[in-house]
Amino acid sequence: MNLFYYIGLFASFFGLTQQIPQIYKIIKTKSATDLSYGTILLTISNQILWFIYAMSIQNTIYTINAVGHFFIDITELLLKAYYDNINQQQATT
Repeated sequence: MNLFYYIGLFASFFGLTQQIPQIYKIIKTKSATDLSYGTILLTISNQILWFIYAMSIQNTIYTINAVGHFFIDITELLLKAYYDNINQQQATT
C-alpha cells in the first residue's frame, strides 16, 4: 500500500463524517423540514452507482465510502420521514 491509499482512506473517513452534524441537528431539533426528499433520494442513488462502480473495479476505498454514505443517507431519509410524520400529526391535532 502506498501513500495515496492512505490519503484515499482518510478522505473517505472525512467525507463520511461531514454528514454527522446534519444528523445530529435533525435529532436535536426533531425536524428535517429543511431537507428535501429529492436530494436525499438522489444522494442514495448516487451511492448505489458508486458502489456498483467500486465493485466493478474492486476498489476497497470506494466500496467503503459508498456503503458508508449509503447508510448515512438512509439514516437521514428515515429520520426525515419519522420527524415529518410526527410534525404532521402534531399540526393536525
